[in-house]
Amino acid sequence: MEDWRRIDIDAFEPDKFLSKEELVPAIANPVDEAAIPSIIAECKAKLSKGQFAEALKTALQNPPYLSSPAAKASYDQLVFETLISVKNNNTDILPFVKQLSSDEQDTLVKYLYKIMDTSYGSKQGAVLLAWYEKTVEFTGLGPVIRFMSDRRTV
Repeated sequence: MEDWRRIDIDAFEPDKFLSKEELVPAIANPVDEAAIPSIIAECKAKLSKGQFAEALKTALQNPPYLSSPAAKASYDQLVFETLISVKNNNTDILPFVKQLSSDEQDTLVKYLYKIMDTSYGSKQGAVLLAWYEKTVEFTGLGPVIRFMSDRRTV
């Protein structure tokens, strides 16, 4: 046993080994990649009509977890535009956070972290931090912890 670091522990119990795909939890209603452009158009139409709360809920209800990186990037841009539009047209964003369900609040935190990592998100950091502050103020740290432990990425 002097070479204990080279022991393959999965060889002893191969039935307990989980692949990367098995670790990702099942998604109840996955969004079809072909439906993403229609969701984007629907959100933009609601934004142009001034229906900011409905646009935010539409953008956060069914994020494209299983889509291609290009589709996810366009959806990220949609969520970013929605957040900026809400902030630019309303002084207080806390009522918008309160209207979201728990899952939508978790998804909002995921998008806030992801958008902060982009070039366009870093230019609007104050707006994103305002959203983050109000979300954590209302929900507590639960969505942040779920973001860190969830294997589904937006």
